[in-house]
Amino acid sequence: MADKSVIYNLGAVFACFMCLIIQNEIETKNLQPAGTAVETTDSLLSIRGAFSDIYSGSGVEVITEKDQLRLRMYTDSMFRVSRAELSREAQTTLKSVSMRLRVNTPSHIHIEGHTSNEPTDTPQFPNNWYLSSARAIAVAMFLVNETGMDAKRITAQGYGSSLPLYVSDSKKNGRIEIIVNP
Repeated sequence: MADKSVIYNLGAVFACFMCLIIQNEIETKNLQPAGTAVETTDSLLSIRGAFSDIYSGSGVEVITEKDQLRLRMYTDSMFRVSRAELSREAQTTLKSVSMRLRVNTPSHIHIEGHTSNEPTDTPQFPNNWYLSSARAIAVAMFLVNETGMDAKRITAQGYGSSLPLYVSDSKKNGRIEIIVNP
C-alpha cells in the first residue's frame, strides 16, 4: 500500500506542477487561439519594417511594444501654440506615415493627443484637455480625409497633460502618439 500512495502522491504533485506551468504560460504570453499569435507577431514585424528607414531627424520616433507599434511626434513642429491646425510639415509627415501603414493594413490605429502642463485659455480651447483632443482629432481627420485611411479603424483621444513623459522639461510633453495594432 505504501508504494501505491507514493505513486498517487507523485502523480498529484506532477499534475499540480503541470497546472502551474500552463498557468504561467497563459499569463506571460497572453496565449491566443492557435495561429493568431504568430500572425500578430508577423504583422507587427512587417509594419515595423515599413518604418525601418525612419531616422532621428525625421520627427517621428518609432517604438516597438509587445503587441503594437507606437509612433511619437512632438507637437512643437506639428501645431502652433494653442492651436489644432496641422502645419505643412506635419501634413507631409502624416502622408509619409500613411503610405507606410498602407503596406500592411493595421486592424486599428489609436491616436493620442498630449500637451505640456502650460495652461491654455482660449475661447476654442479653455484647457489642455480640449486642446489635446482637438489635435488628436485633427490628425485622425487628416489621415481619413487626406490620405484615405479607413475611418472605422481609427480612434482619437486627448489626455491633456495627465500623462507626461518628462518631469523636468514639460514642453517636451506636447506630442501626438499613433498606436498601431496589427
